[in-house]
Amino acid sequence: LLASSAASDVYKRQIVSCANTYHLFCVPTVRMEDMETLFACEEDFRIQVNNIRHVAVLFDTLLGRSCIQAHWQSILERGRFLVSKDGKRFVTASSLSTALSAARIRPTSVVYAIRTMIGRLP
Repeated sequence: LLASSAASDVYKRQIVSCANTYHLFCVPTVRMEDMETLFACEEDFRIQVNNIRHVAVLFDTLLGRSCIQAHWQSILERGRFLVSKDGKRFVTASSLSTALSAARIRPTSVVYAIRTMIGRLP
């Protein structure tokens, strides 16, 4: 999932910090290992999404910084890495796309904050 040039510890720490600050996932604390495993697309890794719009914005912003591959939505869907908030289904590329569209149409303060936080990456 990560683009070839983007995997520095600074990037990883900032992504983990963003995930924890804005409660992107349904875990008490996202660890560096969680994000490394997700971005490495390790088989059988699953993480429950707390707010799909915010997660979609995170990935879209990373794409805008050329940190991840352009087809991130389909990679996440095929690997079944993201689980819905209710834990009953996997997040699809379509739902990520819809969530991202909604976040672009009606951005919230959290959307702006995620974009700003990730935008500060070197």
